[in-house]
Amino acid sequence: MHRCAGWLVLSLIFGLSAAWNHGAVGAEDTEVPGAPHLLPEDTLAYIRLDNADEMREEFAKTSMGQMLADPKLRPFASDIYKTLAELFEQFGAAAGISLDELLAIPSGQVCAAMMPGNLSPHEEELTRQEDDAEEDDESEEAIRRRIDRKRRQQNKIGGVFLVDAGEQVDDLMGLVKKLEAAAIEGGYVRRTKDIEGTTLVRLLPPRPGRPEIEYFERSNTVVFGIGNETAEKVLNKWLEKGVDRSLADRTEFASLMSRCVGAEETRPQMTFFVDPYHLVERLVKRGGAAAIVWPIIEELGIAKIRGVGGSSFSGGDVFEGIMHLHVLIDPPRDGFFGVLRPEHGDSNPPKWIPADVAAYTSIYWDFQTTYDNLGKVLEKFQGPDPMKRFIEDPAQQQIGVSIRDEVLENLSGRYVSCGWIEPPIKLNSQAQAYALHLKDPLKAKDVIAKLRERRPNDLKVETIGGTVVYFAGRPNQEQMPQGLRAPEPCIMILDDWFIFSDSRELMTRFTRANNDAMPRLLNVPDFELVSSELGGKLDGEKPFMISFMRGSDYIRQLYELAKSPDTRRFLRQAGENNPVAAKITAMLERNEMPDFEAFEKYFAPTGSFAYDEPAGIHIGSFTLRPDLDVEKAESK
Repeated sequence: MHRCAGWLVLSLIFGLSAAWNHGAVGAEDTEVPGAPHLLPEDTLAYIRLDNADEMREEFAKTSMGQMLADPKLRPFASDIYKTLAELFEQFGAAAGISLDELLAIPSGQVCAAMMPGNLSPHEEELTRQEDDAEEDDESEEAIRRRIDRKRRQQNKIGGVFLVDAGEQVDDLMGLVKKLEAAAIEGGYVRRTKDIEGTTLVRLLPPRPGRPEIEYFERSNTVVFGIGNETAEKVLNKWLEKGVDRSLADRTEFASLMSRCVGAEETRPQMTFFVDPYHLVERLVKRGGAAAIVWPIIEELGIAKIRGVGGSSFSGGDVFEGIMHLHVLIDPPRDGFFGVLRPEHGDSNPPKWIPADVAAYTSIYWDFQTTYDNLGKVLEKFQGPDPMKRFIEDPAQQQIGVSIRDEVLENLSGRYVSCGWIEPPIKLNSQAQAYALHLKDPLKAKDVIAKLRERRPNDLKVETIGGTVVYFAGRPNQEQMPQGLRAPEPCIMILDDWFIFSDSRELMTRFTRANNDAMPRLLNVPDFELVSSELGGKLDGEKPFMISFMRGSDYIRQLYELAKSPDTRRFLRQAGENNPVAAKITAMLERNEMPDFEAFEKYFAPTGSFAYDEPAGIHIGSFTLRPDLDVEKAESK
């Protein structure tokens, strides 16, 4: 394994660690600038944890933190952590650090970023010589601009990892020294450079093609760089040397963060930013098929995506957590982006959605315009009328159906999906259904009739709850592996909805809810609560998508699977050759899992939404905070 991969793994562990360790004491503020002010303007991707100590404190207040502290669950949670610590020992022994020590290291901000790689000193000198021969403007600023342009054209990728370790900086530096020794043993050469009292360490690779590694420590913060002058440029920005603009100065970054940060009263615990166009460009052009692939990507108009940014908050008294994601798209929506045609309308669940679904999503979309614009995109690569040649003509010939006139023209623009955990619990118990709202149900029935006339053996007809259901063959239960549900693909037209599902039982429940024979999601208090909070988050915007999910239903599935004899039998067999499976098996067998009710109360429903803007698309989600205080009061 490449030596520098250890640095990447280490930095990723730092970024994840704050969520696990919740016993540290908050650190005092330091003079460390925020990471966006230290990174270059053309940063390709960035993720930042604002403050590890504060996140630990917030984590202890969350329902997950309270669940881990629950006396009924603490022994089980402690054993999970013990198992993780044992699995970590292989890496920890080589690095000379335990999992507890590693998780205690981050104190303030933690950041990982990817940017265009810098030119080597030799490449930079060649660029200067070329400029002297070809350019009239020989000012230092003009030369620097040309070097930056050349840097971007080289398609190299560099990385920066920043960890504010606070009082644990000695532990971090001890780990750094061991990784440094391993790199030197692999042929790297150590060099140092003093920059205004800070020592910059450079590990020079033994041969071309392997990256340079840099690091420095300042104000209890360690900065790693993968690539020539990556850490050094961060240090120069920290010292306010030079005139290069930072990521914080970049217009797209500022615009995205304002959309993802300004919506809440508190600052986010986590933020991220991606420049998809330049990141994909660099990755594609590093490969051997760049001459073929990149022109296609350019033709699709990916350059219109100016950036993708997001944030994550701890929500306070009402919300367990809040997330925002914003995609910045240059108008007009042409080329590939012509297929993005969201609309808006009534998002309440149809009456056939039963009360006990685990997830529900409603989307409004202009399917006809999307279809037409997709044809325009494909026409650039497939010649004239691709949709007619590949979709419409085959459908007309094989089943006698006009896709445009009999299918697309009959769609109102609303799409609904839902998920349900079908008992008994199995690995694939998550049954799904997808539905399209119809303008004319009779027209849709005519389409199905034409399909049955042309292909009479493809669909089997049954009546469920007074509604005709068409099954695509019958599953062979005997051929299904033990412990798996046998999917039953089927379709039906229920009132003015065309519904497809992989579960007979879920279709049955749809007909029962539609006939008032069982409760509906629309009247469930959890859904009403999420809907009311969605209104506040939208702040007057009209969504094209809303979603509702019960996380506890999916946790129950995992819980039942963990208790299942079949699961434990499988893990025991896997553990014969897999130490991770063996550890998990031993943990499950030495613990008597509490009743699920002990877990369930800690998981509240989640809501999501999306709306369209002239310059992009905004997506948000939130999880409500469980009312544990009420449950405690009731238990007394």
